[in-house]
Amino acid sequence: MAIPVIDFSKLEGKERGETLARIANGCEDWGFFQLVNHGIPVELLERVKKVCSECYRLRAEGFKTSKTVQLLNKLVEEKGNAADAKRLDNVDWEDVFLLQDDNEWPANPPEFRETMKEYREELRKLAEKVMEVMDENLGFEKGSIKNAFSGNGEHQPFFSAPR
Repeated sequence: MAIPVIDFSKLEGKERGETLARIANGCEDWGFFQLVNHGIPVELLERVKKVCSECYRLRAEGFKTSKTVQLLNKLVEEKGNAADAKRLDNVDWEDVFLLQDDNEWPANPPEFRETMKEYREELRKLAEKVMEVMDENLGFEKGSIKNAFSGNGEHQPFFSAPR
């Protein structure tokens, strides 16, 4: 068995019904699926990869000289042994960014902030399209899933009578 791969562009043609069924199957049988031809420009995806790689490279360099690492190294020197120092060198540190409106984006590389804002907007539009397809598959009124997850503070009935 393979992870379902769905050509999102086929929703706009003769294969709409089959594509809706494949999305439903991916949700029901797998809990997820991969979208291709989703409309996010390849050029933007390439820029995202480039700025993220550069950003993490710059952050990794800075992290090695950060106060946190300096304190850990000092602690190992004072209380540890060679094995502790080796373990510290082999720690798999994690660094993540959340794609949120109020996020404090790194300043370097300079194009990181604008590229990620553009990417976030494209992801938002795609997510809304996916939610509309899921509404249709479930027989919900258009916008039901989006309203349920909008975070606007208003209670929206998620389960409405099928159309």
